[in-house]
Amino acid sequence: MRKCIFCGRLCDPEQYALFRLPPDHRHIRDTVYAGYLMSRGIRGVSADLPGVCDSFSPEFGKIEWERGKPTLVTKTGRSSDILVCPSCHNELFRDTDVNVLTSAVFFGAKDSGKTSLVLALARECITKQFSPDEKYRYFFNEKLYDPNGITSVAERVREGGKPDDLRSPTVIYRVTGSSDGRVMCDVMYDVSVTDTFDEQSVNVTMPFASGSQHFVYCIPVDKLAEMIVSDSEAADIRMKLDIYGMVSAFRYAEEPPVLDLTVTKLDLAEKLGGAAADILRVRGDVRTLRNYITTAFPCIDELGGMFREVRIHTVSAVAPIAGDDEAIGKYYCEIFG
Repeated sequence: MRKCIFCGRLCDPEQYALFRLPPDHRHIRDTVYAGYLMSRGIRGVSADLPGVCDSFSPEFGKIEWERGKPTLVTKTGRSSDILVCPSCHNELFRDTDVNVLTSAVFFGAKDSGKTSLVLALARECITKQFSPDEKYRYFFNEKLYDPNGITSVAERVREGGKPDDLRSPTVIYRVTGSSDGRVMCDVMYDVSVTDTFDEQSVNVTMPFASGSQHFVYCIPVDKLAEMIVSDSEAADIRMKLDIYGMVSAFRYAEEPPVLDLTVTKLDLAEKLGGAAADILRVRGDVRTLRNYITTAFPCIDELGGMFREVRIHTVSAVAPIAGDDEAIGKYYCEIFG
């Protein structure tokens, strides 16, 4: 079963195939795709695309199979191998079978560092190409984002710039170094908590989260340090609402995801001093760090039972933590294995 990385639908290409017609086919407004773009707040993208075709369409001729890959041949002899999701009409990418796909939803309050973190992780894969233990080689999905664009925006963030929201999934392929070259697909979603506030967004933008194995909640170190000192009940309630909103996305999932509580912007900790410097000092002690987080946000103890497991991480998307150049790569491995 192949999974649509945009809306989460499972599709069986052998049983049901919806194809995007060849590029030289007449371009028309794809109302389903246009609705998807509107629900995600994606602007400046044309919804005028070649139509879609299935076995009931008048253009349909036959489906040919080559090396396990289906190809549509229309009655006029045009061919296309672009499979399209029946729900959102985005492309169904190869190597997104459920048994090789790992997805993580990055969410949190505004300015919590989630977008910068996704950019840093993608940049790490693009520039280094190999995992720290050389177990995998990484390939970036250039159909979704230009690698040069990702690295340039990541560099701008490192210099203090602010990135735009990543409205499309960020997809990394990993190929094992073994002779069989098994392809694994890692997908990162940058999600605003406001995506859970209205019914249309929940119905269209959140289904992909129902099958995600990891929910990464980003907590900036300055906010965590402030909470430890102030003990604000209002901030705890806000965090509870954020997580409850995301819980609604996987309420029908067979298995709940892991909640990865990630203390971000750790490069600020030494400069801030006080509780932030203490967090930096104990970052390697998961038990102590968890005590800090549950002290600041008591709702974690209440909500933890909704997840398969609660893990604690610390990371900086801007500068290495205390000279640890491999920190962002290690964090990637902690999330995706």
